[in-house]
This record gives sequence, C-alpha cells and structure tokens, in this order.
Amino acid sequence: MQEWTLTLRDGVRVRVREYRLEDAPALRRMFGRLSDRTRYLRYFGPTKELPRQKLRRFAGPDGKKRLGLVALDPEDPREIIAFVCYDREGEEAAAEYAAVVEDRYQGRGLGIGMTRLLVEEARRRGIRHLYALVLPENRRMLGLLRKLELPDELRWEDGVERVEMRL
Repeated sequence: MQEWTLTLRDGVRVRVREYRLEDAPALRRMFGRLSDRTRYLRYFGPTKELPRQKLRRFAGPDGKKRLGLVALDPEDPREIIAFVCYDREGEEAAAEYAAVVEDRYQGRGLGIGMTRLLVEEARRRGIRHLYALVLPENRRMLGLLRKLELPDELRWEDGVERVEMRL
C-alpha cells in the first residue's frame, strides 16, 4: 500500500495513505469533528452521520473503480484529518471527485496536496476525467479546483456547480 508525506504551508508534516476498511471508525470520528458548515458544504445538507456503506465502499483492493486517500493526524496517527476520493461507475474513464478536510486543517494546503496525489493515482489507473459537484458558496473548494490548473469546464447542474477536469 502506497504512502506519502505532505508538508503543509506551516511546515507540519502529514502522512497520507490509501484508505483501508479498518479506517472506518477513525473516519466516522473525523466526521463527528467537522463543523456544521463544513458538513453542509461537503454533503449539501445537515448530514449527522456517515452511512456505513459509504465507509466500506472505498476500501476496495485495486483502486480502479474507486480510491480513497486519508491524511493521518501528525499528533495522533490513529486519527484521520482529511479524506479525498474518486468514484467511477462502470468502465468509463471518468470519475467523481470529493474531498473533506477537518476544520482545523483547512487553508493549510492539505486539501490541494492530497488532491494532487489523487489526480496522479487516477491518471496511473486509467482515469482521464474527474468531475466534482460543488455548492456555489463553497469558495474554498472552487479555489482549490482552480489551483490544480487542469483544463476544466464549469456548468450549473441541479443547484450545484459541476467542475469537470481533464487529466
């Protein structure tokens, strides 16, 4: 299983690795630490708990259909502080991208660093196109996607921005 180290803007070093099924309790705990605002921006509503099937879904062994990466808390590596993923349906070369970063680590470069790792892994695994569904008021996520400097297209879809990125 692959592992990386990211250095945040403030010099803090964070371990990142592929999500495993045994990470589910730590991911659930991270979800519990998110502010209501972060939950709303990521899940488009007042979600109180992560569904169990979502937790299992990203623990697949091959990463071809879906892949999740977790960032481990540098002060307690049993805890997760961020999660990024892609999920593709069928055999298409396109996948949906999603990310969430615990509030205390937002704005420090963790989300963009993990997203760049995920993009590289997606390319390696045959994905040629990622798309993200983002609420228009989620300026941080829209800014992060712009910073990737990937050819993109933005369009309005069912009340959210659909950002499409060619890898």
